[in-house]
Amino acid sequence: MYTIDIDVGGTFTDGYFTNGKEIKTAKVLTTPHDISECIGNCVVLGAEAFGQPLKEFLRKNDVARVSTTVGTNLIIQAAGPKIGLLVTKGSEQTLYGESPESLIGSYVAEDMIIGVEEEVGKDGSLKIKLDREEVLAAIRQLLDQGARMIVVSFRNAWLNAENELKVIKDVQTRYPIQYLRSIPIQLGTDIVHVSDDHARTNSAIINAYIHSDMARSLYRAEDNLRDAGLDNPLLIVHASGGNARVAKTVALHTLNSGPAAAVSGAAQVAENLNLDHVITADMGGTSFDVALIHDRKPDLDIYPSVFGAKVGIPMLRVEAIGGGGGSIARVENGILSVGPESAGAAPGPICYDKGGSEPTVTDADLLLGYINPAFFLGGRIELREDLATRYINQKIADPLEITPQEAAWRIRRKLAEDLAAKIKILLNKSGYKPSEFTYFAMGGAGPLHACEIAELAGINRVVAFPFGSVFGAYGSCMTDVRHSYMRSLHGLPINETAKIGEMAENLIAQASTDMAGEGFNEKTTKMSVEFDVDNGKGRECINWAPDSGSLVDFLTEKSENGYRKAKISQLRVTATSETPHPPSATTKPGKKNPKNAFKNSRDIFWEFKETVKTSIYNRDLLKPGHKIEGPALVEGADSIYSVPVGWNLTVDRNFFYIMTRHQ
Repeated sequence: MYTIDIDVGGTFTDGYFTNGKEIKTAKVLTTPHDISECIGNCVVLGAEAFGQPLKEFLRKNDVARVSTTVGTNLIIQAAGPKIGLLVTKGSEQTLYGESPESLIGSYVAEDMIIGVEEEVGKDGSLKIKLDREEVLAAIRQLLDQGARMIVVSFRNAWLNAENELKVIKDVQTRYPIQYLRSIPIQLGTDIVHVSDDHARTNSAIINAYIHSDMARSLYRAEDNLRDAGLDNPLLIVHASGGNARVAKTVALHTLNSGPAAAVSGAAQVAENLNLDHVITADMGGTSFDVALIHDRKPDLDIYPSVFGAKVGIPMLRVEAIGGGGGSIARVENGILSVGPESAGAAPGPICYDKGGSEPTVTDADLLLGYINPAFFLGGRIELREDLATRYINQKIADPLEITPQEAAWRIRRKLAEDLAAKIKILLNKSGYKPSEFTYFAMGGAGPLHACEIAELAGINRVVAFPFGSVFGAYGSCMTDVRHSYMRSLHGLPINETAKIGEMAENLIAQASTDMAGEGFNEKTTKMSVEFDVDNGKGRECINWAPDSGSLVDFLTEKSENGYRKAKISQLRVTATSETPHPPSATTKPGKKNPKNAFKNSRDIFWEFKETVKTSIYNRDLLKPGHKIEGPALVEGADSIYSVPVGWNLTVDRNFFYIMTRHQ
């Protein structure tokens, strides 16, 4: 039986496939106009790698999972629909917060926000009912101004959603066909159930902004795979590190799902390698996604920020930085900058010969000798070094009055310095020294730049992977089906055991129903319940397992032993069911000499002044125990591993590449 894991990035779509014994990978260009196409292309390569007809490969599939940055890209590209927003009157300019600017103008225009008279008290009582005619007039105005999606988010609706529900009821009654079937209406309380009105409103707006395109893309991908032979549902990785089928996924949960999958995989690797502190650096063609792992666990942000807007869903904490192989280099007023703009997959770097004319990091790497133009992606794409040289000379070298080679070196160095500076800021905030961290190099461009970035950041150890260019896809194979539910309790005293117990049981029942819809029963589902508690001395999280006994007894025991005056701000219920996880291959280390993996030598500009004859090794022939002294390059079909002067590379029993700097 096979497993299929796909990660759709901004430039490339990656595949990680197993049959329980062998691992195969694939990489294709992302098709931004229709991601179902690149997902399908990637699966075809997976079937071919195992020598299987596509239909048979899909028929014998145990699980198919997809992570994606499509939602993130929709936001970046400002490609969402025009949104109309109904809020409580008086909140039009603030959206229940102090800084709505990130939303107003970005996702919803200021003139598309209308306030209506309504009020829910802090105790949940309905103080002012909606006026039907006022609501319908507001809806008509928004539609007349071009709204293609209506979002409704009222103050304190988490306590009482009656007024929000009334909007839908009134529209359905008056306009059952003309409006509702063509213009969706989305309620804030249907997306997240948190007490923070600002975060809930943000969540609803951003979800509405990406929902239509996400739903259309993912359902089409699932339909195409089913038509080709897939029997299992397509699972989508969520930003919290779990996954769920398409029909059970809120679009907002897919934001950063690709980076989240990579971090989930990295946490498992950190556990296997007994590494306490890790920084993951996933460098593709468009972005440089960074995350910290402490004590072998990734950070979970309960109220994360999405492009400056606070939202009310938990996400693994990942910082996306504009920096990758496709990052564009420019000279303005005699100053060189690299990124954050990217050439993406279309047209891509100049050397792809697809119409690109802006010099990129990949063009610079090619010119410096790091990339073999005849072996890019295993020879599937032949790169044009002459074009890269011409445009780097024209747009970078000439304005700076330097050689094309020095220009290329400066592009590469500038990217490394910028990214290292960002990493140092994150490490300083962590409270640990850079030397205590191990740098995980991931993404197609990651290992080629990892040692240089790590050294500039003060990190002396880098780990790279034979499947590192598809690490997001690998990470998705480590995720399980997971549904999380949150309820704000607004400082409810812990001794209100019956009320708290009822709320928790309701969420557990909802979780059980949703997991049953995923095909899992009570025996295959693990439930966990968390309470965010203020005990008078600070905030902490306490956990209760439903199979450990009575919740009321648990809360009573807590209230009698150290938590007498404690108040609960938030309740979280998480339901998890395992999906197949392929085992990792391990081999006992052997000889250190990698002579059988040696390919040839070529001149490389490690500094811009002169080339150094550098040994080149075939990644596919490296075995556990092999050791390589820098300067050297290891070439794989989908990635290049750079070992600079002062560094060495050792292959461990997991076939991981451990690169360390001489002290």
